[in-house]
Amino acid sequence: MLGASLLALSLTTAVHGQADNDAPAVKLSFQQRSRYQVFDNDPRAAAASHDQALELQTSMFVEAGRGKVQFNGELMDARTELNDSRSFLNTNHTDALEPLQANVTWNFSDLLRPGYTGSLKVGRFTTDIGRRRFVSRSNARNTITSYSGAEWRWRGPDGRNAQVFWAVPMRILPSSKAALLANDQDLDAGNRGTTFRGAYYQFRKFANSDRYEAYWFGLDQTNRPGNDAPPRHFDTFGFRAFRPNTPGKWSYEVETAKEHGTSSATVGSVVRSDLVHDAEYYHWEFGYTFASKMAPLVLLQYDRASGDRDPTDGRNQSFDPLFGERRFDFVPQGLYTLIARSNLRTPGVRLTFSPWPRLQTMLSYRSFALDSARDAWSGIGFRDVTGVAGRNIGTQLEGSFTWNVVPNRLAFENGFAHLWAGRFFHETAGAGFRGNPLYVYTMVTKKFGGRDRAP
Repeated sequence: MLGASLLALSLTTAVHGQADNDAPAVKLSFQQRSRYQVFDNDPRAAAASHDQALELQTSMFVEAGRGKVQFNGELMDARTELNDSRSFLNTNHTDALEPLQANVTWNFSDLLRPGYTGSLKVGRFTTDIGRRRFVSRSNARNTITSYSGAEWRWRGPDGRNAQVFWAVPMRILPSSKAALLANDQDLDAGNRGTTFRGAYYQFRKFANSDRYEAYWFGLDQTNRPGNDAPPRHFDTFGFRAFRPNTPGKWSYEVETAKEHGTSSATVGSVVRSDLVHDAEYYHWEFGYTFASKMAPLVLLQYDRASGDRDPTDGRNQSFDPLFGERRFDFVPQGLYTLIARSNLRTPGVRLTFSPWPRLQTMLSYRSFALDSARDAWSGIGFRDVTGVAGRNIGTQLEGSFTWNVVPNRLAFENGFAHLWAGRFFHETAGAGFRGNPLYVYTMVTKKFGGRDRAP
């Protein structure tokens, strides 16, 4: 009902605007992404040791309106084929024929001072905030997190920008394994009794190109049947400093976040609520881009997301990754998805370079370990409450090769990830250990209509 009303309002605005301007009032664009993947030695006990899947994500975008008022809509169909009852499958993979976005945006110029612009968006939307570690429209996952609410943005000519939002996170439906296997269609619904709000500010660019950001997110999720997570009520405060990659110069990125409030934890299939939530996350990254034709960039990286020290006390120290993207830091999505931003320590080195124009190559080598030996491996749930199995998950070699055949129109990507199991992995898997996981994928993305995808 809300989406239909917004569409009617915006199309009316567009029609009236067309009388004053001959430019098109309605613009359509499309994107289709197909990803075929093969996974050997999946460590999840409920999944097949060898699996394959074809993920298909198709989106149609519409922009309508003129002047200061604009309607934005998106219809997305995300489905998975070639799987079966033993496949690893959840709402990260399938969300068939969903009206992902339907919102009205009011745009403002010279907001607060000359040269500054702003916008107010109301309705259902997707969004990215900061580096996208905690709030993102995923570029890798087959399904997309969306919200119903309002978002305000402000941007200045000196690089300063801000975001403020209040929203209800949408719950992807259907969620049963049988319905997901059949790619059944069901409209997503808001998490009942849940609000997600926040504020973000990026300071002006300094003379040495250094940038600084600060943010706050507040999540209140009550104990309602059908919600996609148990009760949690906490605030996340964060800060990020970085210097962009530039040929012939050093770069860096430092981000830290602190969570405090109450949350829930599951140990031995028992959910414990109203735990004191006190968690933290750190990211350090230092790199150098060589001033040569291939522009190779070498990055030294380290991430730490806290884990719960004692699963039997009244505290929960496991960091909650909220609604962020993990692909650019850790692992491919799809069938693999073995690492999450919680209870984790991971140093690594990353190399990116362009051997030919429009061809981008990335190689990454990382070591993964638990932050707390008694907390779970958050990617798949393996746990040793005694801590005897140690912390070492394993080491991973990952690579991707992207060819932008026609920029913003057609791209091919191939990639792999191989994880050599460590002591914790071996001992918690026990007799069910299937071998070292190996994942390979190939992907093609096609765009039509002359615009990149939103938010």
